[in-house]
Amino acid sequence: ATLVASFAGAWGAFLLENERHKREVEDRNIGAANRAIYTIFNLWNILEQYRKEVLEPYRGKPDAWLNLAASPTIPTGEQTFQPGELQFLLQSSKAEIYAGLMLEEQRFAIAIDLIKARSALVLDQVFPKMSVADVPVGRSLPEPEVEKILGIELTHKLKQITAGIFKNVDEDLASLKVEHDRLREAMKSLYPKRKILQVLFHEPPQ
Repeated sequence: ATLVASFAGAWGAFLLENERHKREVEDRNIGAANRAIYTIFNLWNILEQYRKEVLEPYRGKPDAWLNLAASPTIPTGEQTFQPGELQFLLQSSKAEIYAGLMLEEQRFAIAIDLIKARSALVLDQVFPKMSVADVPVGRSLPEPEVEKILGIELTHKLKQITAGIFKNVDEDLASLKVEHDRLREAMKSLYPKRKILQVLFHEPPQ
């Protein structure tokens, strides 16, 4: 009787400890997922603000390559995905979500690099060339005359980078929302009884 009682007590303690450990793992993984969801929103919000304030006023306009605002400082956000704490996704049936999150961070970095590259060209080369040519602020010039002042190489760079900014920002805004939904669905599948953070994205007007 004593042996049976001792075994039962040890087994109960083991089950209790096992349940506690399982809960800790769940809490840690859900916390990591919620931080990743917040990071998605942070990256999306930075690009969305840039879209509304900088891109939309010139969308579809032929002079966007030249007159799109140049920003001396570009907000990049302090939040990045933490690969270490998201490793649990690789050990689950949702390994593709991990790769998707890392890809989103790379896509965001590309968009920011394009914005920085264009701003540097405008501030360091376009403005000085316009100044040397005595072009006053706000003066309208025919495109061939602007190209002559700036030079063919700089003009081509500005046009290509500006087109790339529009394309990348638009695509990133869409893919970030998709990745948010995929991550939430994956976490709800792994932990159906737990609450997962959800972001309600503002849809741009049609």
